[in-house]
Amino acid sequence: MRKRIIILMAGVSAALAGCVKEEAGGSLAPGEISYRVVQGNTARADMTGKTEYPKEVPFASYAYFLPAGKAWNTHKGDAEMYINNAKIEHDAGNNSWHAATTYYWPKQGSLTFFAYSPATIASHGGFSRGKEGITLTGWNVNANSGVDFMVADIAADKRGNEDNYAYNGVPTLFRHKLARVSVKARLDNTYDGKTVRLKSVTLTYIYTEGDYANNNWTGQRDARYIGQYSNQTGQPLTATAAIDAGTQKRIVMPQALAANAGFNIAYEVTTDATGVTESFTKDILIKSVTPAWYMNTDITYTLIISLGTNYIEFDTTVTDWVEHGGTGLTIE
Repeated sequence: MRKRIIILMAGVSAALAGCVKEEAGGSLAPGEISYRVVQGNTARADMTGKTEYPKEVPFASYAYFLPAGKAWNTHKGDAEMYINNAKIEHDAGNNSWHAATTYYWPKQGSLTFFAYSPATIASHGGFSRGKEGITLTGWNVNANSGVDFMVADIAADKRGNEDNYAYNGVPTLFRHKLARVSVKARLDNTYDGKTVRLKSVTLTYIYTEGDYANNNWTGQRDARYIGQYSNQTGQPLTATAAIDAGTQKRIVMPQALAANAGFNIAYEVTTDATGVTESFTKDILIKSVTPAWYMNTDITYTLIISLGTNYIEFDTTVTDWVEHGGTGLTIE
C-alpha cells in the first residue's frame, strides 16, 4: 500500500487540500506528481533527442511552492518547501517515476523542482542543497570511483505533469557534472617482421578532487597518477584498428589541466626473426591539445605509436556524454 499525501503548510493552506489518505497501489491517482526523466547533452535545454535515464538508479528531488501570481525568478525568497528530498524510483507497473510517499499538485500556485543523482550522494559529508541548487564540497573521483554525479536542470513554475519522452510528469533533464575519458592505441604504419605490444597507459598529474556549486567546479586539487591500464603480456597493436581491451571508461574531475598532465605509455617491440624484444617508456603532455576537461563531455585520446622515430602522437575527440555511467580507463 502506497501512502498518498497532500502537504498542508503554514501560509498556503488555502491553496492545498488539507488531507492525508492511503489508497491501494495501482495506476497513478489524478493530480499525483510524477517525473519524466532523461539525460541530456551540454547544449540543448529541451527534452527532445535525449537518452533515457537508467531505471535501476534512484535519484532524489525536492521542490518549493509559490502561490499564484509569484514566479521563481523574482520571488524564490518567498518559496516554501513542498517536497523535502524525496527518493524517486521507477515504478515498472505504472511505467512512471515517483516517490514512495505520493505528493499531489497544489490547487493553485506553482512548484519549482530540483533533482540530483544518484540519491545516495546526499550521504557525502560535503553535500548540501537549497534554493540555489546542489553543493558538493570535497568530492574525490578516486574515493568515489564509478559514481556518475548528475544534476537536473531546474524545473521552475510548474503547475502540473507534462507529457513528453514516454512519461507524464515533471520535466527532469539530468546532465553529467563530471567528465569521462577513454584511450585507444594503434600504430602509425605496418611494420613487417615486428610485433608491437602495449603494456600500460597511465594518466599522469590529474586532479581528482574539487568543489561543486552553482553549476561549476572550483578548487581542483589532489593531483594523482590515475586510470592505469596494465597488461603483463601486452596487447598487440596494428595500424588498421585501435586495440580493444574492454568497454568501460574513466570518470574524471572537470579541470583546467596542469602543465605536466599527460600520459605515461609503456610498450615493447619484438623482432620476429630473432625474438629480441626491446622495451620503451614514453611520456607525453596533453594540455596543449586539450587545455581542459569540461563537465558533461566524453573525451577520447587515440595514441599513435611510430617505430621509425619511437615517437607517439595522439588524436583527440570530444563529444557530449549522454549515456549513464562508465568506470575504469579502457584501452580500446
